[in-house]
Amino acid sequence: MAKRLTLTPEERAAHERALSRRRKAEERERRRDAGRPEPVVLDRAIGDALRSYLSRDDRSLTRPLDPAALLRTVRDHLLLRNVKLERAGREPVVYDPLQVVEALKERLLTPG
Repeated sequence: MAKRLTLTPEERAAHERALSRRRKAEERERRRDAGRPEPVVLDRAIGDALRSYLSRDDRSLTRPLDPAALLRTVRDHLLLRNVKLERAGREPVVYDPLQVVEALKERLLTPG
């Protein structure tokens, strides 16, 4: 019996998904090795920081927003995530401060 040289459409789609998963895993690994946070992790940290910052007291919604304080709170939430990873028995990410700043600039200052 002759060996098939082509994939069925279902097999091709499964193969492409597997390749995409592998590429994404490699991309995540490179980011992790560089100390750069994942975009989704950064988005969560920004959202959590904004929530924390705005819920500090009764004047939170009426006073001016201090960007430096908000960014410090983002940093704190990234560090808190590492504490949670350690408690769960997983390896924490060692973030490079310069990579975090670059990721924040890219996420917050680049027009969508």
